[in-house]
Amino acid sequence: MGGAILGKNLTLVGLFVILGSLLACGLNPAVVPTTETPLNQEPTSAPHPDTVASPKEYLTPNPVESSMPVYGGILEYAGELPRSFDAHQKVGYGPTDTLPTFNQLVIFDLTYKETVPENIIGDLAESWEWNYDGTEITFKLYQGVKWHDGVPFTADDVVYSLDKMADVNRSAISNWFPAYQRSERVDDYTVKVHLKYASAGFMISLAQGESQIQPKHLAGTDDQSADFMVGTGPFYLDDYIVRVHLKWRRNPEYFKKDQYGNQLPYLDGLTLYQANNTTVNDMLVGRRLDIKNPTTGAATTDTYEYLKNGAPDLLWQKRERDQGSAMFLNLKHKPLDDVRVRRAMALVLVEEDLIIGYSGDVKFGSLDSGLLTPGLGLSKDEVKKLMGWDKPYEERVAEAQRLMAEAGYPDGFKISMMALGTTQTQAGATIVFSDALRKYLKIESELYPVLSLAAPEMQKRLEEDNYDLWATNLRVGQDPVYLKDYFGTGGVSNWSHYSNPDLDKMLAELDQIVDTAKRRETVLAMERILLTDLPALPTGCFIGNWMPYYPYVKNIRWNNLSYSNVNRLEDVWIDKEVYQNIRGNLPPVESEIPTPTPTPTPAPTPTPSPTPATTSGTTPATGDL
Repeated sequence: MGGAILGKNLTLVGLFVILGSLLACGLNPAVVPTTETPLNQEPTSAPHPDTVASPKEYLTPNPVESSMPVYGGILEYAGELPRSFDAHQKVGYGPTDTLPTFNQLVIFDLTYKETVPENIIGDLAESWEWNYDGTEITFKLYQGVKWHDGVPFTADDVVYSLDKMADVNRSAISNWFPAYQRSERVDDYTVKVHLKYASAGFMISLAQGESQIQPKHLAGTDDQSADFMVGTGPFYLDDYIVRVHLKWRRNPEYFKKDQYGNQLPYLDGLTLYQANNTTVNDMLVGRRLDIKNPTTGAATTDTYEYLKNGAPDLLWQKRERDQGSAMFLNLKHKPLDDVRVRRAMALVLVEEDLIIGYSGDVKFGSLDSGLLTPGLGLSKDEVKKLMGWDKPYEERVAEAQRLMAEAGYPDGFKISMMALGTTQTQAGATIVFSDALRKYLKIESELYPVLSLAAPEMQKRLEEDNYDLWATNLRVGQDPVYLKDYFGTGGVSNWSHYSNPDLDKMLAELDQIVDTAKRRETVLAMERILLTDLPALPTGCFIGNWMPYYPYVKNIRWNNLSYSNVNRLEDVWIDKEVYQNIRGNLPPVESEIPTPTPTPTPAPTPTPSPTPATTSGTTPATGDL
């Protein structure tokens, strides 16, 4: 079939019969870098068993692939090409196009969807440990790694890259690393990072897709040229035509193998075509692409229906968003300064209706969510209980009306609302909410969609507090410390004019809590405060992307980051038989690249749970990040 199956077929037949129940778990090639297991040797167990930790009950497992990996084939997708290949410049779509080439020090494990500290694992870092007070992190690097030009990768490259990332003159992501002080090379494969203070956010930022490790010996290379694209990643750049395409070929010396010792990557190469979103959709429907791309999918009903109807064979996974929308209530204005009124408004709010008002279909949102993304915040059950949404709607309305009367507003009042966008954005959700307020609480609303206001007028209204409700984005990303911008006293985006000393204290201390269990409990406690005080109302409008791909694309998984190791595609493969059934021909291959010798593959076993790293030492935060 044009590719080598990673295992002995006769052996697998017997194993399938004897161990059928295990097949349900499938083979998910959990990537374990190693440079010592030869391809013709079957390991007796998954490498590095000491890195395995118990699964976290609040983490959401990604799909587990049940078929056997296959070598060969070119994966084709399309999208925008960036104006710079330097991911540290934070250009749009940049990491989509550079992550096949470059590695990071640490990444988020794709075994789970959530991008939280307890799901951070090593990439170029084999292990790390913290010192006793969390102000030093010592990284042990994988040995035997080479840049695509053959130069050995060493600690000097890590020191160079970290210094560059944190330098405001050389990096657009320098503000991600406020705790960074300096790095030092201990030896060729050891780097010690010195922090100004203990910082969980430092590791979170390192795991972002923009935080790529770049070669020191090529410092100063034009970041708009193909010469810049020299990395340690699974694919090396073979052909670049500006505004036409990027083509990668398999790196035969890539330092990673799957957990059974099979060399990664599985694919012969990748091709990314330059195209706008409409053209990409047409190419996918026309079966000229295998996936849309690793970053964008369908975020509107129109796009989803066009792709679904045009290409019924497509499979879909939802990529949750790391940002949502909230309705900020101006607590300087009566009666919104009365928590009873805010509670009454929350009781008549129906997230399902708001999501439909925003996007046209409830599947794009996240029901029963609070102000934080589901992966960061409280469970759905606790959100419903805190918001009073665990009761029948009729009881909620009755309670809301009782609270309004108790607060002295049985006949409602008038409020002015501002909202981003038009009908299929925050404004659409706000229109739906204003109707519920009028119907059940006699609250009359005057709505100003931002597109109906000139930007200076909108800004003037915000500065002069000429609004009662402001429906806009709540951008926390992977680090809840950014809640201080929205709800900390005097925060730059504190449109509610909210102040809570207990919350301020938690926000001030959060970044220095590097123990993941303690940090998570603090984050949950903060959200409990916010859903009790209600300076802003949750909407459920974490509008996700539905990611399409054809069934022959195997082991592709997403987390809620736009730019992450998802884009690297190092452990994705093409099932050539399924490909031929759907497209009528075999996938393109690079005949010049030798197909690796297949290795005996053990019976499938459940995917090992993630671990932050192999850690040791006396630090109280050992093993947490």
